[in-house]
Amino acid sequence: MHDVGIRPGAAAPLNIIIPMAGSDFEQADGSVKAEMPVGKTTLLGATLEARPWWSDAAVPVFVLRDRPASRRYARDTLLVRYPTARIVWLSDMSGGAAWSAAAGAALVASADAPVVVDLCDIMFDSDADIAAIFAADSNLGGLALTFSSRHPQYSYLRIGHDGRMLEAREKIVISDNASAGVYAFRSAAVFHLALAHSMQNRASLSHNGLLFVCPMLNGVVAHGFDVRTLPARDVFDVKIADATLAS
Repeated sequence: MHDVGIRPGAAAPLNIIIPMAGSDFEQADGSVKAEMPVGKTTLLGATLEARPWWSDAAVPVFVLRDRPASRRYARDTLLVRYPTARIVWLSDMSGGAAWSAAAGAALVASADAPVVVDLCDIMFDSDADIAAIFAADSNLGGLALTFSSRHPQYSYLRIGHDGRMLEAREKIVISDNASAGVYAFRSAAVFHLALAHSMQNRASLSHNGLLFVCPMLNGVVAHGFDVRTLPARDVFDVKIADATLAS
């Protein structure tokens, strides 16, 4: 079993990075996407806090652009609701969510623990214990939460008969396994190996000139690790109103 450096009975460490630096994050009315009302909470609360790996002890890293709306949101909401949070400020648009996540990786609390990148824009149910899954399989380098769809809005993973990922593509329907926008890497080191692979293969792995997180999983496989999927149940994506997309 892989040694993740925890005491028996202790909560396994887990790094969580939430990129919020995309062009669609800030709205024309001065609000931000993460504070969109969802029932009695917000989009961020309905996603991040509903994940089975979330706890009040988490040290999330949020990545935002240095703009008035994001500054206001960080001051009035993020640092109030998540007092342990760390924030990375970008002075301009990054080259895609992979780059934004990489900026967040600079502030993770435990470099040897799994790194979860959560786009926090799709709600779903899951009982995954990500830290335990990595600890039980020393050759596992990456995980993705997926559900059944063929909508072009999503990124996709193609899976072999043995359950291992063969390929991941951004906004290209290569299978029925749509990404739910949550990706886990074995450690910060594996995360950066995956990012380097995307950089080296930009021509085939970029989308509209940008590097995204899902195709980084190809780099995990290229470096000899396995990538597997976990089921996201009862999926609801606020970006797409068609309820038939929920699985």
